[in-house]
Amino acid sequence: MNLPFPQIEKNLAQAISSARVANAYLFLGPEGVGKFEFALRFAQALNCERANFPPCESCAVCKQIKARAHPDLHLLELNPDEKQIKIEEVRNFQAELSYRAFQAQYKIGIIRKAEKLTLQAMNALLKTLEEPLPNTVLILTCSNRSRLAPTIVSRCQTIRFAPIEKKALVEILVQEQKIPEEKARGIANYAEGSLERIKDSLVLIEQRKKFLEQWLKLRAENPGAGFELIENKIFSKNLQLWLEFLINWYRDLVRFKFNAQPEFNPEFEQELKSEAEKLSTGQVLFGLDLLLSLEEESVSFNLNPQTIGEQIFLNLR
Repeated sequence: MNLPFPQIEKNLAQAISSARVANAYLFLGPEGVGKFEFALRFAQALNCERANFPPCESCAVCKQIKARAHPDLHLLELNPDEKQIKIEEVRNFQAELSYRAFQAQYKIGIIRKAEKLTLQAMNALLKTLEEPLPNTVLILTCSNRSRLAPTIVSRCQTIRFAPIEKKALVEILVQEQKIPEEKARGIANYAEGSLERIKDSLVLIEQRKKFLEQWLKLRAENPGAGFELIENKIFSKNLQLWLEFLINWYRDLVRFKFNAQPEFNPEFEQELKSEAEKLSTGQVLFGLDLLLSLEEESVSFNLNPQTIGEQIFLNLR
C-alpha cells in the first residue's frame, strides 16, 4: 500500500542517500494512520537494492520484509493476551538485535505501540538507545507520547504522522482496493483519517444505508409511522450510531442549502436534494441543532432511547 506521507518519505530518503540515518526513530501519530506499515516500508528502503525511497518492493529483501520474514527484521508487539509489553520481552528483543546482520546492510528493530511498554521495560530499553549497535536502526511507533518516558523520547528522532487526508484515503480505496469513488468517499468520511478504521467503516456504511432507507420510507408515510419505528426498537440499540447517521444527514441538507455537494451520503444525493427543496433553511438548521442537542443529552443525562425517538419524530416531520 502506498502510504500518503510524501514529506516524510523525502526526509528519510535524504537521510539514506547522505548516510545520516539515525540510530533510533519515534514514529508518533494517531492510532491507525499507518505508522507501523510505514516503519516496514522504511526498513525495506534501508535494505533495498536501490537503497532509497521508495523501495522497489520486488527484490528478495523487500518481499521478505513485507512478509515480516527477513532474518534481520525484529518485531516487538503487544501480546494479544497482555495489556503491556514486559521487561522480559524487551530483553529477548535486545538479544536478537545484538547479533550481526545475516544478509541486510541494517538490522531493523520495530517496537509497535511503544506506549505499552512497562516502566521497567522502558528502563531496560534505554541501554540500547544509549549504546546503539552498529548498523542497527530502532523504530518505535507510538500514539501517545505522554505515556513514554522522557528519556526514551529524547534519544529518538521524532517523525510526526498526521491523520490521512480524506482525499488521500479515497485515492487509496479507489486505486488499490478498486472501490467505486462514490462509495470510497462515504467510507473515508467514517474512517476519520485512519487506515485501521476502513474495515469498520465498510460495516458502518451498510448499517447507515439500511437505516436511512428505513428512515426515508417512514418519513414518506403518515405522521404516526415514526412511532412504529420506535416500537420496532430501532433506537434501542446503537443509539449513538443512529444519531450520528441522522446528524450527518442534516449536515448534508445544510450543504445542499448552500449549493454544496453532500459529504456524508453521496449515494443519497437525489433524496437529499428532494428533501432540501421541501424544507426551509431555518427548518434544516433547527433539525441539525435538535439532533446535536439530543446527542449531547443522551450521553450527559442517559436519556431513554424511546424519549429521544419521540423527540425526533415529533419535531422533524
